[in-house]
Amino acid sequence: MSVLPKIVLHICCAPDEAYVINLLRAEYQLHCFFCNHNIYPVTEYELRFAEAQKVAERYNIPFSADSYEPSLWTQVVKDLENTPEGGQRCRECFLLRLRRTASFCKNLGWSAFTSVMSVSPHKNITMLNETGALAAREQEMEYIPFNFKKKDGFRKSIALSNSLGLYRQDYCGCQLSLKERNIRLKEKLFKKDHS
Repeated sequence: MSVLPKIVLHICCAPDEAYVINLLRAEYQLHCFFCNHNIYPVTEYELRFAEAQKVAERYNIPFSADSYEPSLWTQVVKDLENTPEGGQRCRECFLLRLRRTASFCKNLGWSAFTSVMSVSPHKNITMLNETGALAAREQEMEYIPFNFKKKDGFRKSIALSNSLGLYRQDYCGCQLSLKERNIRLKEKLFKKDHS
């Protein structure tokens, strides 16, 4: 019997986690690592954490979590608050979480990690893979650059999360993306009321 290669999965949310576990579990020994200092408010963090833990338990995958320290996120996006989602503030957010994932992976004694974030069509895959590779180099680890949105991955992740009854968030997670979501909702309601 061959031994499967080991890979730590950085987890941002349960729907992406469930989809990626189903894609990779036949090829890799997995360990889920929930690391999201960006999520705001704390009630949203707790909800996403509980859902991610539930998914790992369902598939019998080891699950660990970083401490929740929103001040770390605030420090890395300082002076980037007015940049748009998908830009430099997201790069810094990715880098924070993937550096901590690389460190966790190294402490676990494993040599490779990736992130489930590439399921989302809202995430810049080039930026994600660049930050993953940088975090890996700094820790002398390997970042495996998957693109999980390929082959209709996002739609399939939605279908799977619906079948599992998982909570699906409607904003990236940070305070700034929540504010942007609220502005979009107000604009949508305004247009509806004035059409």
